[in-house]
Amino acid sequence: MNVSKIFALTLILAATTAALQAQPVSFKRGDLDLSAGIGMFSTFAADRGTTVVPPVSAQLVYRLAPNFSLGAYAAYSTTESNKILRPNGAVDFYENQFTMLGLRAAAHSNRIDNWDIYGGFMVGYNIPNITHTQLVAPTSGDSPRDDIQPTFTRPSSSKMSFSGFVGASYFFNKKIGAFGELGYGISLLNFGVTCRL
Repeated sequence: MNVSKIFALTLILAATTAALQAQPVSFKRGDLDLSAGIGMFSTFAADRGTTVVPPVSAQLVYRLAPNFSLGAYAAYSTTESNKILRPNGAVDFYENQFTMLGLRAAAHSNRIDNWDIYGGFMVGYNIPNITHTQLVAPTSGDSPRDDIQPTFTRPSSSKMSFSGFVGASYFFNKKIGAFGELGYGISLLNFGVTCRL
């Protein structure tokens, strides 16, 4: 059983147990929430790479008003390619240690007790750290083709990114909650825990 499944099962067990003791929670200006999550699907899933470190994220969110927040976001994952056999006989291997930093703005709708439903956008900075290893040297003089290497290896420079997200949090009591989020980031689908500071 992989780490993502164990985390999801632990989260479900905690939610079920805590729901029996739920206390009403209000959302107001000045609230500060710290969240940690794990991604179910890497943004590099289309490359069929191997996830070495699952997508993990942390965020600190400050409520400017009951229905609006700003936050800081940091995330990390490591993905490895399968071995790539090139037409010139070379065999290559890639590893991408991917970091994402960002600022998030979200609008919140909290009309149901203990639920916080939200959506927003993020301005981020993607920092790939790509390691290329040539396992077998080329046997012919043909130049390698870039179109057969995984997309997570191109481009290998840091760049700005813009993304959107929607999600929901459920607070079991006034301090602890769980969240689920869908959107483009370190992962397409994230689950995690939230702690009100």
